[in-house]
Amino acid sequence: MPRPCSIFAAVLLLVASIDGSALGQQGSGMGAPIGGPSGNFLGPPQGTVGDFLGDWKLTWDGHIDSRCPCHGRLTITARQNGDLVGYWEAKEGLVVLHGSVGYDQNVWTGTFDQPDSDADFPLRGNFRLEARGEGAALSGSYQPEGTTLPFRWSGTR
Repeated sequence: MPRPCSIFAAVLLLVASIDGSALGQQGSGMGAPIGGPSGNFLGPPQGTVGDFLGDWKLTWDGHIDSRCPCHGRLTITARQNGDLVGYWEAKEGLVVLHGSVGYDQNVWTGTFDQPDSDADFPLRGNFRLEARGEGAALSGSYQPEGTTLPFRWSGTR
């Protein structure tokens, strides 16, 4: 009777001798995915960073005590490194948004805070904005620290 150790060694040799084409990896989709983590092809960007730049009329929801929907202004500019900076004129004062635009150039994500606030709990958190209609509108959400659910916001030119 063959020893289990020698059978295991023979199986290892057999597996090691099979190349990728025998396993069907050439052209069958079993190789490394092309594109992003989902395996989908990453085509050209669908928007441009310029779709975000400029002045926006912003409308947002807030917590129950905020008496929202609220209205204000958001001004977005680009930094030297390609990241965007936004200045949101909220009821609580000026809020600064920092972040980058995704590969498709139509989603801006990042963080926001009130740099000059002397409040005990200044407004800060995370946000997501998506450019729609070739830069004619924005929609997305923001989530202040300490909240469990994000709030909606949208903008028009």
